[in-house]
Amino acid sequence: MTAIAEAAPKSSEPQPRGNLEVVKKRRQVKVEGPQESVRYFIAKENGVTTLPQLGKEFSSEKEALIESLRTGLTFFAISEWKAIPDFSGKNPQILKQTVASKPHS
Repeated sequence: MTAIAEAAPKSSEPQPRGNLEVVKKRRQVKVEGPQESVRYFIAKENGVTTLPQLGKEFSSEKEALIESLRTGLTFFAISEWKAIPDFSGKNPQILKQTVASKPHS
């Protein structure tokens, strides 16, 4: 027995689903503090492969990229955050606050 099927015409418009409309609400994460708190490190040359070990610190991502290209080692971009409770509104929230730390190199 041979069956022949026709393909349904493709439509670029979304098909309506009756009167139901799905509305998704996304929670926005509130970030307090400076966004420039990322620190860049090159990986240690003879480090353990299962654990990240930080080597020399660089002042910018460009410097870390160049050193990574030159040495063939990976680099890390580290940011430090602290959780801050916010009870000011109707619903309590947890906010992210960057921790401003100075380079140690």
